[in-house]
Amino acid sequence: MAVVGPKSLVLGYERMVNPWQSFSINIGYLELASYTNEDGEVIEFFDESKDGGFDISADYRFYFKKRNKFAAPDGLYWGPYAAYYGLWKDASVKIIDNGVVKNTANMTGDFHMISGGVQLGYQFVIKDRFTIDLILMGPSLTYYSLNATLDFELDVDPNDPIYKEIYDKILAESPALANFVKNKEFSAGGRLKFLSYGFRYGIQLGYRF
Repeated sequence: MAVVGPKSLVLGYERMVNPWQSFSINIGYLELASYTNEDGEVIEFFDESKDGGFDISADYRFYFKKRNKFAAPDGLYWGPYAAYYGLWKDASVKIIDNGVVKNTANMTGDFHMISGGVQLGYQFVIKDRFTIDLILMGPSLTYYSLNATLDFELDVDPNDPIYKEIYDKILAESPALANFVKNKEFSAGGRLKFLSYGFRYGIQLGYRF
C-alpha cells in the first residue's frame, strides 16, 4: 500500500518448519493511483480503462536462536527471498495546444520486476496472537521491465520530444516506478529493460493461529 497505492492489498502466510525456521508466501492485488491533470498542461490522461497488478513473493526464514529471547516466530531473522511484481495501466492521452486538442493516443503500459535476494527482519508477537513483521532490509538482484506503447490517432515523428514528455509524465505520476528506473532512458519504442540492484522492505500485520 505504501509503495504502490492505497488500493493495493497483499496477504501472507507463514508456517514454522521447525522451532527456529519457517517459510512464508505472500500474494496480492496491486493498483497504481490514477493520473492527475492540471490546467494548462500540454499532456492530459483520461479514460483509464485498465488498471491493476499482481504480486507474489516467498522467503525462507532462519530465526537467531541465541540472539532472540523468545521462541520463533518472535525475534530477529534472516533468509533468502524471491519476488515478482507486475503492474499494468491503459489510458488515453490528449495533446493540447492553446486549449485545442491537436492529437490523441492510446497508451498501454506495463511494469514487471523479478528479484531474488537476502533479507533481515524482526517480528514481534504480542500476547501470543498478534504480530508485527518488519522487513528491515532486503538487498537483491532485480530484473526490471517497463513498457509504454503509444498509438497516436495522427502521425507523430518518432523523434518528436512529445514522446519523452509523455514518458516523463508517466514516471512523475508514479513515484514508485520513477525510483525503480531512476536515471534510465526509454528506447524509441517506449521500452526500458535492465538488470540492477533492488531492495525489499515492508511492514506486515498478522494474527497467529
